[in-house]
Amino acid sequence: MARTSLDRLRSPRWPVLCLAVILAATFIQAAAGSERDLPVRIQSDTARLDDQRGVSVYRGNVVVTQGELVIRSDVLTVYTPGRALTRMEAEGDLVTLRTLTEDGREVHAESRHMDYLAEDRQVVLTGQARIWQAEDEFRGDRIVYDLDRETLDAAAGDAGRVEVIITPREAQ
Repeated sequence: MARTSLDRLRSPRWPVLCLAVILAATFIQAAAGSERDLPVRIQSDTARLDDQRGVSVYRGNVVVTQGELVIRSDVLTVYTPGRALTRMEAEGDLVTLRTLTEDGREVHAESRHMDYLAEDRQVVLTGQARIWQAEDEFRGDRIVYDLDRETLDAAAGDAGRVEVIITPREAQ
């Protein structure tokens, strides 16, 4: 006799399958929203910490990682009043950033100066600022990139204009 849809729902495997799908969806959702809760790891040649003021300064080949976020600079100043990360300020000949979007696409950025605003998860790039994803690119004197919303605002400053390069996609 052929099984009906109702018979399949009554199968002892159905509740186990539903539970597995719910747990997987919950795990994926938690993992996507939890990057801000991951520890910030800093590596450098030297470090100086002033715990009273909540300021630390790292110098020489500085590498900051938090989940998929990687920032490289010559000097990094970290602000942690009350032991809570509020801001990181990176400087150097060229400060770089690499991260992944929610759907796994790489985003790269570079500038002379970069502020990472931890609570807002925004990166403020100043001085020869450039951000790109695949072949698309934005350039300006100042770019504000929102890591969660994947949006940016660019400004030119006195020296020029904002430049945007958008490469056409191949037809599917």
